[in-house]
Amino acid sequence: MNKERSKVIIIVLNILLGMLWIMPIYWAVVTSVKTQKELYGGISLIPHVVTPENYVSLFQYKDGIFFFYLKNSFQICVLTMLLVTVVSVLAGFAFSKLKIWGVKIWTAMILFTIMVPAQALMVPLYNTLSDLNLLGTVWGMVLIYVTFQTPFCVLMMKSSFDMVPNALREAALMDGASSLEIFWNIYCPLALPGAITVIVYAAYNTWNDYTIGLTFGGSSMKTFNVGLVDMLSADTTVNWGTLTSGAIVGMLPILILFLLLQKHFVKGMMSGAVK
Repeated sequence: MNKERSKVIIIVLNILLGMLWIMPIYWAVVTSVKTQKELYGGISLIPHVVTPENYVSLFQYKDGIFFFYLKNSFQICVLTMLLVTVVSVLAGFAFSKLKIWGVKIWTAMILFTIMVPAQALMVPLYNTLSDLNLLGTVWGMVLIYVTFQTPFCVLMMKSSFDMVPNALREAALMDGASSLEIFWNIYCPLALPGAITVIVYAAYNTWNDYTIGLTFGGSSMKTFNVGLVDMLSADTTVNWGTLTSGAIVGMLPILILFLLLQKHFVKGMMSGAVK
């Protein structure tokens, strides 16, 4: 009886926590489809009239400048995902399976870089990009995101490759396979959940970032987060319908990516947790 009561309590608590988590998203969705009159007419959990006017005004603002902001975010996000994944997979494999001198020292240095606050590096990185004429460019933004995300992703991939037994490599060598064939045909498929976790991690942190986009993007390379704030700050009053519709549109790409890769993402996060 006590076990059944405990299960019921756990289920109820999970439902409450789920409602608390989903309520802000639900409120944003509801707000984005309300009319302007209803938005400022009182609080209602269910809109009386569902209208797409907030989304229409979002994409029509200044000849569709929000499309430009989304394109910038998409370019930066895809390039960052590719670079972070390639570097993390290669470095993680090297630290895990290759005999590298001072691998413990290198690992400790990577851990040290993770502990350094990103805010402490803003000024020197800004000056460096300014000297290289990369401020407000795609590659300048990509380099900044790769710099901040790669250390953690390298350790994540090292943990994934540590889970692959060394006996597989020895058996493949006895069968005459080359080091490149062993890496591509054996290790990469087995470490795929870790690589997908890196992809989702890099995409999430790049797409949802605001501080780096505001600091290094300038006026020519505004991401959708920065652009959306600029669009709304131009007016004397905040248009909550446009704000929430922009937030919903910006949330969809990462939500879709996570839903598509959810199975591998969870498995990748668990890799290396138990040895």
